Amino acid sequence: MDVAREKRSVGIPRALWYYYLFPFFKGILEELGARIVISPPTTKKLLANIDLCPTDEPCISIKLLFAHVNALWTKGVDFIFLPIIISLEKDNFCCPKFIGAADMIIRGLALPSDRVLVPIIDFSRGEGFVLQSLAELGRVLGGGGLRSAEKALAAGRRLQGEYWQLARQGLTTPEAYGKLHPLPQRVNRPLNDEGVTYNPNLRIGVVGHPYVIHEWIAHNIVDRLRLYGQVITAEMIPQEDVREWVHRLYEGAQLWHLEALQLGAALCMIQRGMVDKLVLVGCFECGPESIIEVFIEDEAEKRRLPLLNLRLDEHTGEAGLITRIEAFMDTSPIVGQQPPSLPGPRRGGETIGVPTVGYLDIPIRAMLDEWGVDSLFSPPVSRAVVARGIELAPEFICFPFTAIIGQMRHLLDEGAGSLLMVGGKGKCRLGWYAQVQEILLAGAGHGFTMLLLDSPFPLRRKGSSFIEHLRRLLGGSPWPRIIRGFHLAYAKLAALDEGEGLLRWGRAFEGKRGSADVLWQQFMDQVRAAASIGSLKGALRDLRQAVRTLKEEETDPLRVRLVGEIWVLMEPYANLGLEQFLGSSPDLRVWVDREVSPRHWVDLHLLHLPKARRRQRELERASLPYLRESVGGHGLETVGQTVLAGPEGIDGVIHLYPFTCMPEIVAQNILVHGARELDIPLLTVISSEQTGEAGVETRVEAFLDLLEERRVKGSGPLVLPGV
Repeated sequence: MDVAREKRSVGIPRALWYYYLFPFFKGILEELGARIVISPPTTKKLLANIDLCPTDEPCISIKLLFAHVNALWTKGVDFIFLPIIISLEKDNFCCPKFIGAADMIIRGLALPSDRVLVPIIDFSRGEGFVLQSLAELGRVLGGGGLRSAEKALAAGRRLQGEYWQLARQGLTTPEAYGKLHPLPQRVNRPLNDEGVTYNPNLRIGVVGHPYVIHEWIAHNIVDRLRLYGQVITAEMIPQEDVREWVHRLYEGAQLWHLEALQLGAALCMIQRGMVDKLVLVGCFECGPESIIEVFIEDEAEKRRLPLLNLRLDEHTGEAGLITRIEAFMDTSPIVGQQPPSLPGPRRGGETIGVPTVGYLDIPIRAMLDEWGVDSLFSPPVSRAVVARGIELAPEFICFPFTAIIGQMRHLLDEGAGSLLMVGGKGKCRLGWYAQVQEILLAGAGHGFTMLLLDSPFPLRRKGSSFIEHLRRLLGGSPWPRIIRGFHLAYAKLAALDEGEGLLRWGRAFEGKRGSADVLWQQFMDQVRAAASIGSLKGALRDLRQAVRTLKEEETDPLRVRLVGEIWVLMEPYANLGLEQFLGSSPDLRVWVDREVSPRHWVDLHLLHLPKARRRQRELERASLPYLRESVGGHGLETVGQTVLAGPEGIDGVIHLYPFTCMPEIVAQNILVHGARELDIPLLTVISSEQTGEAGVETRVEAFLDLLEERRVKGSGPLVLPGV
């Protein structure tokens, strides 16, 4: 027996990326000398192990990954293969869960690092980066270097190409895999076809991630639909056609790679009349799915194509699913009939509507006023605003999107002719807000122009586009005036950021409760009215002096750090006024620490200031043992700031994020175990349209009591479940 060969058995979990990239990684691993072991198909027994996932928040695909990795680990393979898949093409990324999955699994299952293979697949950094990662993989497996990595990458691409050729012949992913690598398949019960009539002319499109539609939770949906007619799945659409249709969208090349495969296939099916009915299958809490479904539903509505939108998870019942399919298959396409009439477009004048969050209206208004732009600002987020957003927003979109589109509806009703929205495609959904909001608002009968203001960096690729959008916004304003507008806006942003820090200190040390808040309101009025940098400096100087006079000498406040997603951290309605609640606690003094802010984002990403870059590198180093790569949004910062909390004198951490936010879900899963190792108490608060103030306040009060007890006794529980 070749003992060395046996030690190179590599376990591949039959979940998530397996359904897209198994041929690619099979070619790589076998070329590097590994013997592949694949976890068994999902069964009811294996499904019961999804509770190995530390929290309930991830989608079912991540939970299944936990169960399949555990099945391999208990089987006794030499290595578990968990690649970090960041980018499969130069210009786009994968969903945050593909980036953070390996670290979530390693931390959640307490796997020894020397038994897990974690190559980083990131073609956005160039092919050389990927080859270096594969060369390291080869060395761990017992040999090879860069030359071996090149051969392995070629082998992976070759086998992946063979898979696509098989899929184009009308095979589903499992059927194509069966020809490339014969494996035991899940045994399905015979389907009951009683009362079902097969129509050879009926073409049914099925669009959805293969790790959903070909898994246990989908209850054999493809074969069920095949009882009715011919089924065409997304993987059967040629790659060149998929790319063509996705690239027709504005910045479509930057869509998440795997979601682009689904969206491009759906658009191709619809636009070319390839299907008579379309079934869109997703899983509960899938963030990117909530974006692409809007494009698909819009196109299907235009073509009057019957569409069934299914959302599946571990609780989806087979009987209910069958009932929905039967009802859908009984519907008939409405030929020759136009979509129902909508209210006529209501066009405003030249006024630009601006949705805002927190105090951001102050610097943005100063900038637009300096530019001579006629602007209208949205009201603060409120129950009424959110209710209007819920009417249009996709079911599993995040809370910020819902609130912002509610603000946009208000602005359009008030006469705005354009809407100003930030862009920037990346790992987070934010970059797609404007396009999706434009579709939804237009579908509701609003006529307007969406003005997208994106980052100008990198200048070589984005500079000309940024200038063009800026010209549309400004209408000929001279460059000196534009620069003055930016300068004044940043000065106000920086003043407000420093003022907030003084407010937090004042709340913690003030002798008379509420004194710091009075000073803060006065300061905000001064900043709002300031027309020069000098007046801003004077207002800050006065605030510093006034806050110093508030100090009560005997106060020893708890230090509580707030981490998480920036919109929820900034928006009092979404976080239920948590900062003020902490700072005004009648029984305990709390000094709040919050690093994430708009000013910090500008300093780091737009101005590249040395101080901000140094801190970012510090956070990246701190995160490294827990999260190796950025997952978008502020996920990495959440982990890094929590890791550094103890050494920086923080008593406890509160993690806030909106329901379904993938970057923060990754961070939360890692920190459940990480906080215990770090000996830092952690409370997670998940914000949504249904979050209740009383429940959150009760949990926060209990958390503060825990921190006080730990300060006195030096012990206590560390992690409280999410609210």
